[in-house]
Amino acid sequence: MERRVANSLEELIKICRNDLFTNEKHSKQILPASNLLLYRINSVDIHFHFCVLRFFNFINENSDLKETEDYLSFENCYFYKATDIIDIENVKLKIEFYNCHFLSKNLKIASISCNVKLLYCVINHLYCGNTDIGNEENNKGGKLKLYTCEIYEVNFRGTTFHNLINFFQSTFHKPVTFHKTKFFGIVVFSAVTFKENVLFSYTVVKDLMLLRGAFAEKGFDISLAIIKGSLSLFKLRINNFKTYTSIYKDVNAIYKKDSYTYSFTRAYEQVYENAVSKNHLIPIENKRETYRILKYHLESQKNFIAAVHYKRLESKTLLLESWLKFKHGNFLDSIANLGILSLNAISNWFGSSYIQGVLFTVLIGGLFFSLSLFHVESSEFITYYDKWQWEYFVQFLNPTHRFDYIKAIDENPQTWFFIWDFIGRIFVGYGIYQTIQAFRKYK
Repeated sequence: MERRVANSLEELIKICRNDLFTNEKHSKQILPASNLLLYRINSVDIHFHFCVLRFFNFINENSDLKETEDYLSFENCYFYKATDIIDIENVKLKIEFYNCHFLSKNLKIASISCNVKLLYCVINHLYCGNTDIGNEENNKGGKLKLYTCEIYEVNFRGTTFHNLINFFQSTFHKPVTFHKTKFFGIVVFSAVTFKENVLFSYTVVKDLMLLRGAFAEKGFDISLAIIKGSLSLFKLRINNFKTYTSIYKDVNAIYKKDSYTYSFTRAYEQVYENAVSKNHLIPIENKRETYRILKYHLESQKNFIAAVHYKRLESKTLLLESWLKFKHGNFLDSIANLGILSLNAISNWFGSSYIQGVLFTVLIGGLFFSLSLFHVESSEFITYYDKWQWEYFVQFLNPTHRFDYIKAIDENPQTWFFIWDFIGRIFVGYGIYQTIQAFRKYK
């Protein structure tokens, strides 16, 4: 269809009425097998501040249609100015936008009773901030569905969704922070792609959050979410993403600049809050907590195979976090964590690789077996494995072997032989334990 231009509401109504009387396909009609009344606007460039409420009231000013369920459809339309989808009192309304482009700063949605669906749309700025969408007394109205949409700037700060909100197959191109957003109904991020960081800071999930097939290309933070319901995480994809590692540096800068006003704790809270609420940044402790929450929900659903992945990422993040704290002066706790986490990494890759566990046990056993042999009379280190004393090494790999297992070579070995032998028992036993743990990763 040839594109038309509307510079005012009157011009849009004129185009709409012209379609009503000249083309049955776009006329106001009762749809077969339904009680819906259809208004379809096709291929119009709208160059004024468009408000669905004003449009609906204007087009229905001489009709009495309040007891039916009205249906507004916009197809292939371009909205060049701000667009408002707000509540229309006492009207059962469904609004659909198909292949529309919202090119202005704001597509504002603040609806109590309208069901809104956007399909194959491009949205430069979606604004739903500080509003209630839907009504807890009416579970049929106020549903928002965005299917296969390209979404750029968004604002969901303080928004309450009482009913379904569905972002099926949509793509968020810029960072998203759901700050104090309340999902009282089901929220669906099925097959959604987040190109940048996505944070659920102080978000309430009362019912179900579906993340089936969602892909976070950068960061994903659900550590501060208040999850009263459940998470569905089937095929959720999250990379080992980069975090806001300069948080301690920024805190020290504020603290040193104005130490009379800020304590270190207060400076940290200010930097932290700005990061997770305004700047779409994910501190490393939030990353670790996110992995823990995902691991917990998967384990509670008996999905131990998928939980192993997040268990490994949680441990890797804690290792890096401990190193950062060590660099910034927190030595005691950091050293303890660095030691045990490093051993977990090299012994069985945080409980996920039994092959690495076997290699670790053999190699660490070979090391301490060699060190103990240095203190045995008439013994020398041989690099040729075919001439190595394998019968003694096999005995050494048994943590409960006898101390005098090598008496055929030396009946009175030096004291250091017993020291290295004892340390070797500990590490070999640890390696065997880690190997068993890796075998049990799927429980």
